[in-house]
Amino acid sequence: MGEYENVDLHSLYEELKYIREKVDHLEEILIPEVEMTKEDKEELAEAMREHKEGKTIDFRKIRKD
Repeated sequence: MGEYENVDLHSLYEELKYIREKVDHLEEILIPEVEMTKEDKEELAEAMREHKEGKTIDFRKIRKD
């Protein structure tokens, strides 16, 4: 085990917290958050309405295996 024998829970927690902050920062850089536009929201609402009304196609039924 060597150097890891004397690690206490507080040190481990602090290291995990540091790693989480780094991961969060990388996610912000690599996966930018994008807001839906008004047009996107309207199109989504229309698509959901059509789906509820049964006007959509079930792709599982027309998919070619």
